[in-house]
Amino acid sequence: MTELKIERDELLRLRGESHALNPLVLLGQNGLTDAVLKEIDKALKSHGLVKIRMPGDDREAREADIEKILDTLGAARIQVIGKTVTVYRPMPEKEAAGSKPAAEARAERPRSRGGKILRTDKKRIAKKKAPIRRARPKRTRTVKKALGAAS
Repeated sequence: MTELKIERDELLRLRGESHALNPLVLLGQNGLTDAVLKEIDKALKSHGLVKIRMPGDDREAREADIEKILDTLGAARIQVIGKTVTVYRPMPEKEAAGSKPAAEARAERPRSRGGKILRTDKKRIAKKKAPIRRARPKRTRTVKKALGAAS
């Protein structure tokens, strides 16, 4: 694989997002191993934007490791500050067979606020003519009988 190229606007946006991140992958004394590459790959699949902390004072060796990470994993270099490098790779689309998108699943269930039916639910119910489902039964008031009053 080769290093991923991204446009300037997205690069600037990703740099802004990366400031709040903490390093997810820390290279140890053994440097860049296959296990570390797998860990970086796993982090890129789950997060997309990953900060990596690299030890050592040799800039050329760090730069060679960064190039190896980018070429092997097909990621883009976002920013390098000192011994910390930020890399990005778009997250893969999750394909869930047989499941509905979240918006469709939310649209099917009625929303409720303390037993009241929201206006949007009334519109939806009017279209479907479905019975009203409440989150909890409507409360009824109980009146205390006056003391000493016999029936």
